[in-house]
Amino acid sequence: MRRVFLVGGALTALLCGMLSLAAHVEDDGKKLADRYCQTCHVKPLPEHLDRSTWLTKVFPMMRQYIGLDQNPSRELMPHDLQAMYPSVPTMTEDEWFAVANWYIDNAPEELPSTPMPKVTGPSTVFEATPVFCDDACMPMTILARFDALSRRFITADAMSGSMNVYSSAGKILTTIAIGGPVSSIAIRGSTWYVTDMGKLLPHDSAVGAVVAVQWKGDTYTVNRIIDSLRRPTHISVEDFNGDGSDDLLVCEFGNLLGRLGWFERRGKRWLYHELVAQPGAIRTEIRDVNGDGRKDIVVLMAQAREGIFVHINKGKGRFESREIITFPPSYGSSSFSFADVDRDGKDDLLVTAGDNGDYLMPPYKPYHGSYVFRLDKLGRVTDTTFRPFDGAYGAIVRDFDLDGLQDMLSYSYFPRLERGDFDLLRLETAAFTPAVTMWSLPMADRGRWLVSDAADVDGDGDIDVLLGNESIGPGRITEEQSAGWRQGRMSALLLINKTR
Repeated sequence: MRRVFLVGGALTALLCGMLSLAAHVEDDGKKLADRYCQTCHVKPLPEHLDRSTWLTKVFPMMRQYIGLDQNPSRELMPHDLQAMYPSVPTMTEDEWFAVANWYIDNAPEELPSTPMPKVTGPSTVFEATPVFCDDACMPMTILARFDALSRRFITADAMSGSMNVYSSAGKILTTIAIGGPVSSIAIRGSTWYVTDMGKLLPHDSAVGAVVAVQWKGDTYTVNRIIDSLRRPTHISVEDFNGDGSDDLLVCEFGNLLGRLGWFERRGKRWLYHELVAQPGAIRTEIRDVNGDGRKDIVVLMAQAREGIFVHINKGKGRFESREIITFPPSYGSSSFSFADVDRDGKDDLLVTAGDNGDYLMPPYKPYHGSYVFRLDKLGRVTDTTFRPFDGAYGAIVRDFDLDGLQDMLSYSYFPRLERGDFDLLRLETAAFTPAVTMWSLPMADRGRWLVSDAADVDGDGDIDVLLGNESIGPGRITEEQSAGWRQGRMSALLLINKTR
């Protein structure tokens, strides 16, 4: 799904034969790692991955990125991609061996395993309603979105390049052909702004677009309004420069290339303003972070520089970038949101880490799960709470059972399947308190959950949940389980809250 950017690496056979020869420079390995391994990201530590992963997967891949081995296809690449593979080494072989020695010698044989969760039993909060696709489909749902105002919900299928619109009861109302995989939607009155990634799998081709779906009653028109985007993954709408017109903020995740910026409407043209010139922007949230009355931009970044960053709105379309928190590149940040988890009147930052698609048979990571960061008025982290969850891809904090305490529903796209369906989907009531109780949820094993949304779609006063099943993907998934997800034809799971 993503790439891990680390500095250091070697062909496995060469490394095994040369480590002992480089022992005389091992003492310099840590200092050299400080110099080279945090030029474009937070420095990874040896204990972040097991020894075998460093040796056979990370190091061989990264040797090309530091110019010690040449990418055989480099000369055939576009000029901007060639720049990712230097023609001249950025470190010497001796320096590289010293760094490699330090990581290999200090990495664990295996990463510690997360503890088995204690499950009280099946939850009675939700009733599960499956949403099926047609007979020929292979569920590849990459968008799940409630439109609570109209009591509808929307899913997008990556294989067909279309969106399906459903009634609150799960009856399909219409199918909208977009052309490519739809990754996000921003609803602005009668206009839906949609991001078309062009192609689903990681790529750097500028074939993505922003598409406007304009509604008039029950009919609609579809128009591509912005072209030549690199794998756009999220869109937000806001008037950033105060001219009274909507601007479009687009995450171009890309792969090795990408950017984050906003488009300003100038007559029939869209004028682009770049905020970040690097890949990995996953999604944004618009909020007034510093209380000055202007809308700021909070973004979750992956790839080269992984973490949460805020772009403070200085007025008239000007922004100032600040770092809230960064993670080592092996963490695999997958989602974020703001929620008042402890009901103290201040929003906290909820982040999930669980992307694990960089390698075949990746290790399970004890730091995957849900993080709650409590922030002060300046956006600095004052306290952190962590809930381990293998392959976590999203978490929703709400008071689902209406008892006055916040609950958390979380799901995994890279689950530890040998532990059962609880490691696909779980509910914690009274989450983040000593009284936390964990529950399993119905039909948890019927899909591989990638995307979600939460809203009161049936209008009864409690919060419902929509989950999207992307049945195919990397990870430690058995063919039997994968076939079950594909053949089950369940594109989404609608969890109707029965509290009211």
